[in-house]
Amino acid sequence: MSAAVTVRVVGVSHVAVPAKAALPTEPMKLTATEALWLRIPLLQHVLFYESAGSSWPPFDGIVDSLRSSLGATLATFAPLAGRLVHLEDTGDVAIVCSASDAVRFVEAECDADVRSVAGGGGDAPDDDLRLLEQLAPELDMGELPTSVMARASPRVWWEGWRSA
Repeated sequence: MSAAVTVRVVGVSHVAVPAKAALPTEPMKLTATEALWLRIPLLQHVLFYESAGSSWPPFDGIVDSLRSSLGATLATFAPLAGRLVHLEDTGDVAIVCSASDAVRFVEAECDADVRSVAGGGGDAPDDDLRLLEQLAPELDMGELPTSVMARASPRVWWEGWRSA
């Protein structure tokens, strides 16, 4: 990627915990092993799908499906919409979740050469990395409380490629 790439947020919504979800009655304390992962940089994924010549539905349909699937997941495991907190009385880190919690869902567009970025064959790997960082969901794990999860669905156009 030699030219500057523009990433533009086109929509931000929240996928709420469904009313039928069973909420935990107490904070879910992380084990010592789980808490160790909090110091490691957040692992983020950007998934690319090739739609040219395939039977994939339109991108908006894919985004709707992702949003619906996330809602169904939250119905069975609501803590994904919760927050990581520090329990002052015990010193533990825990996940707390309430009926009003939701996962932030961001849709964005980008004018990148996705073949270069997805294939890792770009002539400016640092630029590719900065682009991927912009496309990944933003979660600040540096201070508690913080969200457990966020979802981004970037729309990257280039000769039949889509990203979700």
